Amino acid sequence: MKYKTYNCNSFNVHTIKTDRFKTSHVEVIFRDIANKEEMGAYSFLADMLSQSSKTYPRKKDLITRFEELYKIIVYATTLRVGNILDFHVSLDFINPDYINDKNYIEEVIKTLFDIIENPNVTNDEFDLKTFNIVKERLKREINSLKENPMKQSINEAFKAMNTDTPTSYELLGNLESLEKITPSSLYKTYKNLRKNFKVDIFLIGNLEMDDTVSLIKKYFKNRYIIENKLDLMVDNKEIKRLVVKSMASDNVQANLVMIFNLKNLTEIEKNITFNVFNYLYGSGGLTSKLYQSIREKNSLCYQISSMYLKYDKLLLVHISLEQVNVKKATSLVKKELKNMQAGNFTEDELKDAINNMIVSLDMAQDNNVSLINNYVFHVFDNLPMPEERVEMFKNIKKDDVINVAKKVKLNTVFTLEGRNK
Repeated sequence: MKYKTYNCNSFNVHTIKTDRFKTSHVEVIFRDIANKEEMGAYSFLADMLSQSSKTYPRKKDLITRFEELYKIIVYATTLRVGNILDFHVSLDFINPDYINDKNYIEEVIKTLFDIIENPNVTNDEFDLKTFNIVKERLKREINSLKENPMKQSINEAFKAMNTDTPTSYELLGNLESLEKITPSSLYKTYKNLRKNFKVDIFLIGNLEMDDTVSLIKKYFKNRYIIENKLDLMVDNKEIKRLVVKSMASDNVQANLVMIFNLKNLTEIEKNITFNVFNYLYGSGGLTSKLYQSIREKNSLCYQISSMYLKYDKLLLVHISLEQVNVKKATSLVKKELKNMQAGNFTEDELKDAINNMIVSLDMAQDNNVSLINNYVFHVFDNLPMPEERVEMFKNIKKDDVINVAKKVKLNTVFTLEGRNK
């Protein structure tokens, strides 16, 4: 693989040339500080851009165009990464070695940026018919969150912890904010995306990169140079007094969420050591301490997992269980954390956790999207590349994991109550 960055004044193109895959992948990433009031509007915009453009005004027209280009795929999505809202426009296409058409790459790149540059807008308003279709779909999606107890409990736990940090922001917004979006206000959101978001483009594939970047510069007319430095890390502060809250629901099972602050992790702890701790503690499936204690030994839950939220500086434990078992399960989660802090895990368990981390990194090399994500976070957050992280994992000792366990402090206990009490 060969990595190269092209400075194109108002944006950078990061290329990874490799012949390992039959397809190429492009990510056009717009980034800005997450704003609570605008999250839903950008999710709406991503869906709108995925449906049509001025050149291809109906979804049917867009699909026909994709078919003409040997079934390329173009879609837009949003996600929150710590403090930052990422707006992605993604493209997948067959490497030109397999296509007997000398204009293929240019037509693919042209189509990608037609979708970005020429939205289906008339008189500063998005097409009303497409707008209404997307709006109804988003309504259903927002309402469906209430039918997913795990997602609902986690969202409510974040709000219980603190409603003022990006961790609690809802990516889709809510029904109230959705109703305020109009075809004209959505076009203002689009203009703000183009004017105020930093842009980086990542491209992986077996391509003539100089020529491909020239095509990108030809068809992407990004006029604004944004110099802002974007800090990914959310400042979720420690609290003096534990937050304990609950909410009634119509669910049969209860959903318990426990949120922990992570105090002053070093770079190696953030990128390496805490992943090992989390595997041992709760994310390692059947072998994890939480699974063994709460499900196997005490039969208290149906499902249990822990999630390391790196850019929120949090650890989250989620448990699906009977309401009557909430108190005991909470106590056991705390107990297993103390056991980790006391070093109550074996060298064999540590070795197994490290080996699993390395296997995961190796598996990521077999997917072009995973590979490109490594470069994305290397550029945005200085994350070490996989081969470097493998060596760092190999050097983790038991004391390193014990020390990082001592930096975990309980912040919030939230229960979405179940009917079976």
